[in-house]
Amino acid sequence: MLSRGGLPEVPCARCERRVIGLAWGDLCPQCLAERSKRASRVANRISLAATLLMGLYVAFRMPPDPMARVYGAIAVLATYIIVRRISSRVALEIMK
Repeated sequence: MLSRGGLPEVPCARCERRVIGLAWGDLCPQCLAERSKRASRVANRISLAATLLMGLYVAFRMPPDPMARVYGAIAVLATYIIVRRISSRVALEIMK
């Protein structure tokens, strides 16, 4: 069946559901949302583990100076954000 623009509807690469405006080899919005949700769960676990390790490192290695502790807390927060973004993207690419 042709879409309004004259282009054929393309099937989803995973579920074979035909969607208008989908490029060949792409996922439909439902499959993409499911995949993103799974990748988010994996990224959350990875980032929490990395943050825990960073927090332990900061707790035991930083000097007792209050300003150093503030910078350590900022580093822990930055670790969570950066690792979460990276692991989410990697998980999205790796998942089938």
